[in-house]
Amino acid sequence: MKKYSLEDWVAYMRGTLDEQVQLDMEELLLHSEEAMAEYMLALDAVEGELPEPEDHDVFADRMMQQLYGKSARSSGRASEKLRHRHWYEHPMFHYTIAASITFVLLISGVFNNMSGGPHALLDQPSGSMTESIIQKAFSWLDALK
Repeated sequence: MKKYSLEDWVAYMRGTLDEQVQLDMEELLLHSEEAMAEYMLALDAVEGELPEPEDHDVFADRMMQQLYGKSARSSGRASEKLRHRHWYEHPMFHYTIAASITFVLLISGVFNNMSGGPHALLDQPSGSMTESIIQKAFSWLDALK
């Protein structure tokens, strides 16, 4: 590939080169770090000549439209929709449910029975598991008093 001088890169930025030469230079920028370094030096040289976008929001919207087919403001609306989700979709709700279930299992002694071996759950006295959980919960609450 051809090596371009600093003046060539400045002419590229000003848009005074032939279209095919510009395409060749863009291709070189994609593949050569040395060309990118020359381009950055040329960018510093013409920094005062380059126009600033008049309205940064309009510029950002136009770039987003060209890149992704949507505006920057519409992506903001999408994030607003995420903030207005239902209470049962919030992660804290799920954490609370998981913690509650874990707490019930802890006070019922299910984890204590698991440490007794594989047959510990089968060796429980007959009756409802719910009654057993409730009795253990009340005995735990009585112990706290």
